[in-house]
Amino acid sequence: MESKDQINQLIDELAILTDAFVKEINTKSSDETEAFVNERQSIVERLIRLGGPAKANQEQHTKLNHILAYDALIESHMLALKDEAQQWLMQRNAARSQRNLYEAKYAADSYLMDKRK
Repeated sequence: MESKDQINQLIDELAILTDAFVKEINTKSSDETEAFVNERQSIVERLIRLGGPAKANQEQHTKLNHILAYDALIESHMLALKDEAQQWLMQRNAARSQRNLYEAKYAADSYLMDKRK
């Protein structure tokens, strides 16, 4: 297969992958987002090995720019997921420290004395 055809195929594959992800971006979990990013990176690496950006014609550059236009949205989604995970960890740590305050460790041979007035 000619290099231009391979570049077109990879760009089309990247466009389809990106469009499908962006259409449902608000429902994508962190695992799904990670899988998307890994798959996208694999396609980009194959494109670079073919010399894609340097060998791309004007039409291919236009398609790549269309794909890259979604990067801000994708990055925003990834930051939202990161913030959500960070908030969950902070709440979990706060709950753990509060629980530890109430679960005081007493010596097994100690006694609790209650005085009546």
